[in-house]
Amino acid sequence: MKRKNSGSYGEGTSPLLHAVSPVAVLIALLVIISLFASLAVFKPLLSVRVDPEIYSTLASAGRAVVYVSSRTPLGLNALDSWVFGDLHVYKAVVYSAGEVDSLSRTSGVISIYGEKRFKHYAILYYDSSQYNLTVDIDNVFHKALGVWTGRGVTVAIIDTGIDYTHPDFFDQPGNVSVVRVLVSVLYRTATEKYIAWDLEKNPDINALLAFDLDLYNRYGEPAYLDVNGHGTHVAGIIAGRGHASGGRYRGIAPGSKLVVIKAFDKTGSSSMDLCLTALEWVYNYTATYNISILNLSWGAMFASDGSDPLSLAVDSIVRDRGVWVFIAAGNSGNYPNTINVPAVSRLGFAVGAWDPHYDMLASFSSLGPTIDGRMKPDFVGAGVMVVSTKSKYASFPEELMVGDYYVALSGTSMAAPAVAGVAACFIEYYVYWFKSKPSPGDFVNYVVVNGRRINSLYKDFISGYGVPLAPR
Repeated sequence: MKRKNSGSYGEGTSPLLHAVSPVAVLIALLVIISLFASLAVFKPLLSVRVDPEIYSTLASAGRAVVYVSSRTPLGLNALDSWVFGDLHVYKAVVYSAGEVDSLSRTSGVISIYGEKRFKHYAILYYDSSQYNLTVDIDNVFHKALGVWTGRGVTVAIIDTGIDYTHPDFFDQPGNVSVVRVLVSVLYRTATEKYIAWDLEKNPDINALLAFDLDLYNRYGEPAYLDVNGHGTHVAGIIAGRGHASGGRYRGIAPGSKLVVIKAFDKTGSSSMDLCLTALEWVYNYTATYNISILNLSWGAMFASDGSDPLSLAVDSIVRDRGVWVFIAAGNSGNYPNTINVPAVSRLGFAVGAWDPHYDMLASFSSLGPTIDGRMKPDFVGAGVMVVSTKSKYASFPEELMVGDYYVALSGTSMAAPAVAGVAACFIEYYVYWFKSKPSPGDFVNYVVVNGRRINSLYKDFISGYGVPLAPR
């Protein structure tokens, strides 16, 4: 594949030196120091694969909820369990350090982690007067809106739901929703851990909305509707059709279709159980809906070498189902070893944030390497003041609003779907020319040759392989 000219972004002095040279030397020193420190501090974690917070919880509460990941079925008295092929995750209660140590010596056990809370990544403090919001900056930055639009590609999103009434989530003519199926793990049936509404079989948006609003009024949380706003923004970055703006603000892959799984509540928060259930649904239904890409714009900051349950689940989805998973690296700042979970997974793509307006690394974007020394993030994407779809059932600061239908948000939450959108375009391009589905390695090779390399010499812990650009 011929290397594309990346214009002013890729010419002359290295953009990395231009954008982050004042701190590059300091960061390099810090990362060397932190590597030695982390290897020493987390040596017990890396060897026995036990979350040290479990012992603290046992000491203070006398009991702890644990999540045991194993390559073989275990005869545990489990509160719940999840299966991803040969990966089994069990939720159980332990009452002593001896129980934990015994579990860690059980054949097949990979890791034991405690309870965690997960949050979406969105930043609201940017001064909109310093940014030109009349430009669809993520499409410009990633050189999208060419002939390849992700047609035939289905992207799954686990998030806060979606405003499925937004004009940008319908194909015209016919007014057909771009969302194929809605899933909620916040509610469950008598036999399943989730409920679902298949919009291809039951496209009645009015009935769907009435159902959601009834739940909202009765229980304070709709099943599928996004009353937080994060999931709607993420979905628009990937697949928004741009109808409400006359085509100005479109997704990077406006020909793609969506599968939306709601696992985060109106506060943007979720649990290990809900995230595992959402990931298990994707694992089980990838073939049913021909899912090619999964976007995860959320996470949590805790020590993991990639052996935590969510990272292992992501690896299983990639390895067993062939789904490409793009994960927000985290908004923990430009400090080494701050890649969040599950972006630390071995087979998922961690995505950091670049400021496309001022052409520099976003100050909030988490840096690698992981605590076991792997280079993350894998890519960086447009992640500062990105204009995308706004849920009319959510509220944002007035200064971030762009008309009635759009809002400008920042975070690695925005960068991950931008890169996922480029990947959807690449899949369409590759299938057209080579008559077969590409692998994650094909995408990496494409970015190395045709993307914008921030560090032209090698993959680094700041920008990974650089900025993926849409095929043209």
